[in-house]
Amino acid sequence: MPCAYTSRFIRARAFCYAFSLIVFVFPGLARAEWAPIIRDSDVASRRFSLFVDPNSIVRRGEQVTVRVLLNMREKTEEGVASVIAIDEYDCVRDLMRSKSIASYAERGGKGRVIREYKSLGPWVPVEPGKINEAVLQNVCDFYPNWWSE
Repeated sequence: MPCAYTSRFIRARAFCYAFSLIVFVFPGLARAEWAPIIRDSDVASRRFSLFVDPNSIVRRGEQVTVRVLLNMREKTEEGVASVIAIDEYDCVRDLMRSKSIASYAERGGKGRVIREYKSLGPWVPVEPGKINEAVLQNVCDFYPNWWSE
């Protein structure tokens, strides 16, 4: 247990256990630290900015799951200002699928939820030059030595 070596004082140890409980048992309470993915060549970059949560990246074999945030430059007609998706990428076959997508009224995945989908989508090819290619390259490069091509 990492807390055993943190401090000799009971209060410090109690704080460490409480912090561990919050982070590991209630991971939704931990805040995402969004890292920008910049693709100036993408036409879509004029419509939104793209981020991934590096702390959410999970590898299972050749596949990586990641949380993705799109902040719209302007709200859509439906009032969507941002979208958070949990996507899965196959780093060897260049495929992706969405596990969930939620649209929000405010930037940064905040505000009222406008739409939400929680179903596993089909695997689809990642098209060159599209935003999913930027995400695939970034998340698959997170574990660069684990892929065989």
